[in-house]
Amino acid sequence: MVDDDGGARLVRAGQLLADSWRRFWFDDGTEEIADRLAEAGGLYDSVADQAAPDDAAPGDAAPGDAAPGDVEVAATIAIGRSTIAAFALRLAVDVDHDLNSGWDWDDEGPPLGEMEWDEGGVTAALAAQSVAAARAALNADPDDPLVPLQLGHALTWIGDRAGAVAAYEEALRRDPWDGTAHECLERLEVTPAEPPPTGAGDPVSPRPYGFAVLHEQGRISHSDWFEERRLFGTLSAARANADACLRDTGDLEREFLEDMMKLELEIHRPGRPVTTYDLIARVPDAPDAGPFDIDWSGVLLDEPLESPLPAGRLLRMEDRACFYGSPSA
Repeated sequence: MVDDDGGARLVRAGQLLADSWRRFWFDDGTEEIADRLAEAGGLYDSVADQAAPDDAAPGDAAPGDAAPGDVEVAATIAIGRSTIAAFALRLAVDVDHDLNSGWDWDDEGPPLGEMEWDEGGVTAALAAQSVAAARAALNADPDDPLVPLQLGHALTWIGDRAGAVAAYEEALRRDPWDGTAHECLERLEVTPAEPPPTGAGDPVSPRPYGFAVLHEQGRISHSDWFEERRLFGTLSAARANADACLRDTGDLEREFLEDMMKLELEIHRPGRPVTTYDLIARVPDAPDAGPFDIDWSGVLLDEPLESPLPAGRLLRMEDRACFYGSPSA
């Protein structure tokens, strides 16, 4: 059984992965990614050891023998380990050995058989580890496309077209609107099925968990924005992080706030419409310079989230990996 400290370690591991992803995205500080992946892996191992029965090695117990909380912990660890392996392969390809010919891991994935350019074979073991970790985590969260996409990228890199197609099709089965999975199948000369039409009104959350998403976008140039979605298992934690974002605006003038930053709160409840709040629109006109406050009146924060998202869980939404908690790595 995992205690509160174990949950905190899972959150910390996810934050280390989020920090690694930001370093990839900005192509800055990538020399520190390997240490962060190693630390995250150690945290997952420590929680797995705590969750394992006293007389068994981690993973020995059948899923049906474990308490529901332990099953969710095992799922979080498996997804985290798959992400570590995927990032380790990405680090070798993009940074350590400069084998990327100009494609983007986040939006399109590698061309088929690109590993053939790795004449020294330095990525072969990492690709095999990514495949193994993704397969081990494939059913950890059967509603989420993150792990099948990671599997598809690793198999595409190796040159296993049939395996990659099956993985990308599984990602689309879980999320028919995943644009990266669509793009990857088209690059493999497979015509993906058209996603079903979206209904009118707010979309209904397809997830079995209740959680909040803080969707933040920040302008980095005239036409470019950086964006990420942070996941929270409680509304109070999401509110605290949103308040911190608006306090961290320095002396930015209020009239330019909408041009420099976007911040939305999404509340997901199983089987219910997703509720979205534009938090920048809730910033009062005064004062005329930061730091700013959010007017939370009318935002439904008192109703607890049913079946809250497990601590540290990673999800894929809107074509991006989403990480749990506020940045602190």
